[in-house]
Amino acid sequence: MRHVTQWLRSTHSLVSNKTKRSRSICEAFGLWGLHIIPTQTWTTVRSVRWTPPRAGQWKLNVDGASQGNPGSSGGGGILRDSTGCILFAFSNFYNIQTNTVAEAMAIRDGLFLCEEQNITNIVLESDSKVLVDMLRADSCPHWRLKNIWADIMRCRGRITTITHQFREGNQTADALAAHGVRSHRRTVFSFWQDMPLEARGAHRLERLGIPSLRIHRTPLPTSPRQWRIAWRRSGVVTIGR
Repeated sequence: MRHVTQWLRSTHSLVSNKTKRSRSICEAFGLWGLHIIPTQTWTTVRSVRWTPPRAGQWKLNVDGASQGNPGSSGGGGILRDSTGCILFAFSNFYNIQTNTVAEAMAIRDGLFLCEEQNITNIVLESDSKVLVDMLRADSCPHWRLKNIWADIMRCRGRITTITHQFREGNQTADALAAHGVRSHRRTVFSFWQDMPLEARGAHRLERLGIPSLRIHRTPLPTSPRQWRIAWRRSGVVTIGR
């Protein structure tokens, strides 16, 4: 392969005009009928962190988990103020559900707790892009969620902002959801010291503003256009096997 690449480089300027317009060795391989399967990946590393709400707002982070999708499932969430202080957190067990249903049930549980304590001006944050988009559109994503969705819509007026967060920036809620799956019961926590160990650690890191790294791997681009698109979308980029 190394010799073929060197040969293509040395003859690249001597072939047809179509080849002359080629801007990469990858294109030249294709023009010569050499179909190469890339063995490398394009790795994008992005810094992700939890951000507190503005003064006067509350941020409700929620997450759902399912072991098997569908499988044994649970959900969890945490409500914090602009300084990162906790008002409440919860975990719950939802029996056999999919990830999306568990996430919707966690949103409902969190909003019900806010309703009990008459909390308004809520920033709802979830790592489910599907549910975030549907909430913004006030549209039920699936008929199986009809009853859950009706409960969420009843509390919709308490929400001022709906945001999507990557899983790496939603780790406290993720730990609480996992605890719900393991514990097989519903628990509400009034103090951060009462939360499970994994959730306490994640909460401390998020409150301090310490970022997590989100690593995303895709096949190596094979054309100049794909390279340009990938580069524009990337943050810090490395290439490796």
